[in-house]
Amino acid sequence: MHVIEWTNDFALGIDEIDEQHRTLVGMINALHAGAHGDSAPETPNRLLAQLSDYVREHFGLEERLMGGGGCSPDLVGRHFVEHAYFRSVLKDLTTDVEKGRRRITIPLVEYLVHWFLHHIVVVDRAMTHQLNAGQADLAARLAAASLQRLTDELSESERRLLVERLSKEQAVRRGGE
Repeated sequence: MHVIEWTNDFALGIDEIDEQHRTLVGMINALHAGAHGDSAPETPNRLLAQLSDYVREHFGLEERLMGGGGCSPDLVGRHFVEHAYFRSVLKDLTTDVEKGRRRITIPLVEYLVHWFLHHIVVVDRAMTHQLNAGQADLAARLAAASLQRLTDELSESERRLLVERLSKEQAVRRGGE
C-alpha cells in the first residue's frame, strides 16, 4: 500500500527534477511501509541515509539552477529557507532514529507527504515558472548545474585534469574552425 502515488500533476517539466521527485515518492512510500512494520529493523536507517543523499543532490541542483539567475530574490530566499528547514528536520530525525529515541511513524510519513506536496506544487512550481519565463536556455543551465554537481564531487587533482582536458578540446575545436 502506497501513501502517495506519482501523478503527472506533480511534473514540473524539467526531466531531471521530475525524475528526482519520483525517487522521493518512492522513498516516502518505503518509509511508510517501514512505519507499518513491513521492513527489516535496519531499513529505516538505510532509508534515512538514502534520503539524506537525495536531499543533498536534489536541493543542490535546485539551488544551483536558482543561483544562475531567472528567479526573484524572494522566491530564492523562500526556497533556500525551506530546504534548510527540511535538512534540519531530517538531520534531527536521523540522529534520533540512530540513537533509538525515535522510530518512523505514520505521523512522520504524513509530514513528509505534506511537505512534498507543498514544496513541489507551490515552491518548485513557482521556481520552474520563473526559470522558464526568464531563461530561454534552461536546458543549458540544467546541464551546467549538473556538471557543477559532478565537479564538486571531484578531488582537486581530478578537477585540474578535467580543466586541462576541456582546455585541450576547446583548443582543438578552435583550430578546426
